[in-house]
Formats: sequence, structure tokens, C-alpha cells
Amino acid sequence: MIRRASIVAAVVIAAACSREEAKQKTQDVTQRVADKVQDAFDISAPIGKPEPPDAAQQRERERFDAKWRELQSFRALKIAQMPLQTAPEGPKVAFVTGKKETFQGLDAGAINAAPVNVPITGDMKGPSVLRTQVLLDRAHFSVGVIDGRWGRNSAIAVWWWQRAHGLEPTGDVDQATFISLARAAENVPPVVSYTLTAGDVKGPFVVIPEDVYEQESLDCLCYESLREKLAERFHSAEDFLELLNPGVDFSQLGAGATINVPNIRPALPSDHRDVAKVVVSIAGNSLNGYDAAGSLIFHAPTTVGAGYDPSPDETLKVVRIVDQPHFHYNPKLYHEVSDDAPDAHLKPGPNSPVGVVWIALSKEHYGIHGTKDPDVIGYASSHGCVRLTNWDAGELQHRIGEGVEVAFVDTSSKGLPEVAKKAE
Repeated sequence: MIRRASIVAAVVIAAACSREEAKQKTQDVTQRVADKVQDAFDISAPIGKPEPPDAAQQRERERFDAKWRELQSFRALKIAQMPLQTAPEGPKVAFVTGKKETFQGLDAGAINAAPVNVPITGDMKGPSVLRTQVLLDRAHFSVGVIDGRWGRNSAIAVWWWQRAHGLEPTGDVDQATFISLARAAENVPPVVSYTLTAGDVKGPFVVIPEDVYEQESLDCLCYESLREKLAERFHSAEDFLELLNPGVDFSQLGAGATINVPNIRPALPSDHRDVAKVVVSIAGNSLNGYDAAGSLIFHAPTTVGAGYDPSPDETLKVVRIVDQPHFHYNPKLYHEVSDDAPDAHLKPGPNSPVGVVWIALSKEHYGIHGTKDPDVIGYASSHGCVRLTNWDAGELQHRIGEGVEVAFVDTSSKGLPEVAKKAE
């Protein structure tokens, strides 16, 4: 009888322990899920303001705004000069001057064979500009969106290239500057043919509503069209991709189809943590990455905060890097939105408010991230974060690590000459 009672007691205790263990396991799983969800929705930062009706005209005016030339960091910063690599033997570059260029009537072969028209400056467009933009992109001095037309982003990239390689920094392309770029980027042709794969044409493609609460119901903030996906894949404006492919209906393309594309830099296949410091010029709309020796090894145009929500005038550090982030829309972070408005949680995707990557900084709600609107990078202002094109943010993600310093310079109200100050 006593033995039977002991057995019963043991069974009861074992069952209780099993229930306790099961309960603990459930709590552990629940906590892990909660932690994961918290991680997913930890990206809570102000996103850009809606564009005003005259946004396109404003960007057109800013395209040739040269006030960046007067900024203190552009004038005073000393950086280590990078040696140029010797390019393999190939055809010499043919230069002309004063030639009127156009893309009209030119196929890929004619664009690639066109002589380089120097100097490249002002309101120019054509094969010479495209070739320079491609070489800059391949040298990791990004112009943002490649569109075959000169402007602020391209000029600033050239200025920093010249500064880093011992050339007179003008922001204009002369023969010496073009040759240095051609050597570094192996003088590749600017346009190549590309055959689409099944992965390229695969969706889903979705319609992204303007309302953030309607976006919350989407399974992903994916590309809206194949044309958008391919334009981002090849670092180009959608309209420019169409210009390189006259008569092509991108909505009808399938695997095996061949199109003309800019000959961009290959994506980094893995992490290569060579950026030891980042400097962001707020008024100059630029992000520069330096290695441990102080050499400039990465440049990209940015959109940074202005007005009510300025980017920080200080030095921060990278504290976390999140690939394909979820986004937490928090109305309390927007002065134009009522604090009583509900929160929203958005799924990842290239059309997320923070793009395909979030590089969190050591100031709450501040970070470096991608964007759904690559065409506005270098021009429009955000609520306070540093926005890059998705392809530039994706590269920086692989080249930067936690603990790297991010210094903010050239603020709109401190230490700048009047000509360089932004309108608030």
C-alpha cells in the first residue's frame, strides 16, 4: 500500500514537473518570439515628409546648385591620397571638346564607341556623362541614380574622387580626371547586355498605397513593377532604363529576354569591414567612408534632415545593423502628426520607409538606411536620418561594423559661410 502510494506520488510529481517544464519551455519560446518581434519592430524612426507639388522643379533647381563648394569640410579636410591601380592594356580613350551629345538614335554599340567630350560640367547629358557615372559607380564613388545627365550628385562624387587621388578638386571632368577613373575602373564599356533570369522576373509585384495604415496590411513592401526592380538592380532611373531599351515593354519581359543596362559595380558577396569611419556632410548631402589609414574608399550621395528635425551635429557610433528591417511607424516622432494617431508595423521590402537595411546609430531613432525613392537622394530632406539609395546602403552594410564612428559636419546653422547655408 505504501509502495503504491509512493508510485502514485512519484507519478503526480513527475506530471507536475513535466507541466512545469512544458510551461517553462512555452515561456522561453514566447520570450524568444517576443524578442524577435521586438527586434523586428525596433526600427522606429521618422520617415520623409510627403513631397510638395513642386518637388520635381525644386530638384531641377538643386541639380546645379554649387553652394556645396563653399562648405568647410570640402575646403579644409585633408585626406590620405589613394594610389591608382594600373588598368590592363586596352584601347586608348578618344577625347573631343565642344561636341553636342545625345542618346537619340544610338544603340549600345554607338554609346560605348562614342568619344569622351570634355570638360564634363554644367547641364550636359549623353554618352560621356553616362560613361563617367558608370566609372564612378564601379570605383565606389556613387552618383546615386545613374541617368546619363550631369548634376550635383555626379559633380560632388568627382570632387571627392579628385581630392582623394591628388587631382585638383573642381567637380568637373577633364582628361586627367577621366583617365584616372578609367584606370581605376578598368575602362569598362558603359552599357552591356543582360539576360534576365527567372529570379529577376519573379514577383510578387504589389501596389503600394500612400496611406501607412493600408501599407500595414501588405505581406511585403515589394517592388511595384519589374521595371522598378530592374532599375534598382542596375542603379539607374526607370526612365533612363527605358531610354537604353527603346520599344521594350518591361511589363511583358520574361526569363531569357535581353536588355541593355548600365555596367555597374558588382554587389559585394559577403562582409568586408574596411570602413573605419564615416563622415556625413549635412549641407553637402554626402556620406564618405574612410579606412583605418584615413583614405577615402566609399562615397555616396545622401538625403539628410533639415528644418524641424535636423540630423545630429555630433559624432555618433554604429550600434546595430539590421538587414531587411521591419518598420514601426510611431506618430509621436512626427511634429505634423497627432500623438493620438495609432502606431503601424510595416513588413520589410525595398519600398519600406527605411529601404533594405537599417544601420542604427547611438542616438535614439537615428540611423543610416535605404529608401523607396532613389531619385530624390541628394536633394530632398528627411525628418532626421541619413538616407541612401538601397544599393549604396546595401554596400555600406557589408563594409561597416558596430562601433564605427559616424561624424556629422556642415550643419545648416553652425560654422558655415552664408552662401552655403540651407534655407530652413
